[in-house]
Amino acid sequence: MSSAARLAAAFGTLAVLASASAAGAATLRVINRDGPGEGFNDPTPVAPIGGNPGTTLGAQRLIAFQYAADIWGEHLISPFEIRISATFDPLTCNSNSVTLGTAGPVSVMENFSGAPRRDTFYPAALANILHGGDLDPNEDEIEAVFNSSFGTTCPFPAGWYYGLDASGFGDDSDFVTVVMHELGHGLGFLSLVDVETGARFMGSDDVFSLFLISARTNERFLDMTASERRNAIEDTGFLRWDGGAVVAASGSVQVGADELGRVELYAPAFAQVGSSVSHWSDDVAPAELLAPFFVGPNHQPGLALPALVDIGWTTTSGGSCAGDCAGNGTVTIDDLILAVRVALGESPVTVCLAADRSGDGEVSIDDLIAAVGSALNGCG
Repeated sequence: MSSAARLAAAFGTLAVLASASAAGAATLRVINRDGPGEGFNDPTPVAPIGGNPGTTLGAQRLIAFQYAADIWGEHLISPFEIRISATFDPLTCNSNSVTLGTAGPVSVMENFSGAPRRDTFYPAALANILHGGDLDPNEDEIEAVFNSSFGTTCPFPAGWYYGLDASGFGDDSDFVTVVMHELGHGLGFLSLVDVETGARFMGSDDVFSLFLISARTNERFLDMTASERRNAIEDTGFLRWDGGAVVAASGSVQVGADELGRVELYAPAFAQVGSSVSHWSDDVAPAELLAPFFVGPNHQPGLALPALVDIGWTTTSGGSCAGDCAGNGTVTIDDLILAVRVALGESPVTVCLAADRSGDGEVSIDDLIAAVGSALNGCG
């Protein structure tokens, strides 16, 4: 029997803050939940800007939102439509800081037919794929809210930029970037662990947190006690992601990845609900789309994409062949090295799930032979 939990009521959604379609691609459908005359329906006349042809404020917002959703759709594969409930509402905003938006899965599922791991929560959009059917056809998969006060009634000295060209003016926040960031959370880039107590969500694991490890102790996040997790959440610089796809893609990281390719997560000295753990560290350079703060326009998923591959997504670039640790449709020497490390017991199987073809938690000689075959003959 499967079980599900609604996150809107049971768990805080994720926030990004500001301070002073290819073949097989996924369809992400934006559902406008705003009322007449507000948010996405705001009739205020505006001039087209940055490739956005909308002539009302509401139209520009909706066009930019769907544009951001389509970027994710171009990278991910899903046979099921991913529905996004979207609104504009007043959120926290003052002269020093502003919450730009919040988003997350409407629900998470565990122990459904097709779940790769028991007693582990998966975000709704991914759970549907793993199950092979829509687990709740009457419910949206992602819920997102953006700040209607920003640039209007809020005293913060900036506003939204609704162009599609990754540009902007001064300190304005690029709406497409912020939407992409929030949709990353909705697709599964978030931990369900309570950052204030270290407790598991409803007593179960979550698929995101499976890939977290302390670089200080080499203890896996979910193997820790609640109090140990609570300490790891505030152990700045030592909370890391060791999933194989991210490790294989970590060559793009100039600062924030260790010698094993494990990339640093956001673990400030004082836990921040909605930010800690569920973002890449703000020390990672170049800055990532899923950093905790908006630092400029960025229309690339970055390391969030291989992180989604690690938790179970398939991308349009590949990721389904033996040994393809990075999920990019090729098997490289680095992939093979990762697979051998797992076979020798030097690294956990999570660093290259694609090498474990049988799904038994081990990499055998036959698995390695299959990976070498992929490297020599290509994926496909």
